[in-house]
Amino acid sequence: MEENFFEFEYEGEEFKRVEGRNKNIIDRVFENCIFRNCDFSSADFRETTFDNSEFIECNLSLTKFNDSKLRGVLFKDCKLVGIDFTKCDRFILDFEFSKCLIQNCSFADLKVPKIRFIECNVFGTDFINADMREANFNKSSLEESIFENTNLCKANFTESFNYRINPVRNNIKKAKFSMPDVLSLLDDFDIIIK
Repeated sequence: MEENFFEFEYEGEEFKRVEGRNKNIIDRVFENCIFRNCDFSSADFRETTFDNSEFIECNLSLTKFNDSKLRGVLFKDCKLVGIDFTKCDRFILDFEFSKCLIQNCSFADLKVPKIRFIECNVFGTDFINADMREANFNKSSLEESIFENTNLCKANFTESFNYRINPVRNNIKKAKFSMPDVLSLLDDFDIIIK
């Protein structure tokens, strides 16, 4: 399968256990494809299109998606470390995450309303200036992730934890939070709660 992996276009294919570490997979098209148990760490997916495709239990550490189109893409049980999603093609950017490790990634300045991070461990990730209206962070840990001037209007933080969001410097109008973690919204006010 690996020798055919670099063909230009795929539709409805499933790729299992592909060793794509450090590979250049540039200017390819994947429609309705599934990548399962693949290692794409440090791979270069520059100018590649992913339409309605899924990455399941894949290693995507330091993967490059420069000028790539991510439309209807699901990342499930994946490891995503050091990915700069701001380099993606921003026209119709649509992806979601379920039960993923997302560490030291950047979503800064992106317009990704309704993006979903369900039961993810989102660590040290940059959401500065992002438009994330109606985003869903249900049951996710957001330790050391940065929210600054982020539009989180109507976002769902139900059962999320380890987040630090300053309500003065972010738009959290009508966002949903759960006790007791919602009390962390008061951290920047230097008050004592008894």
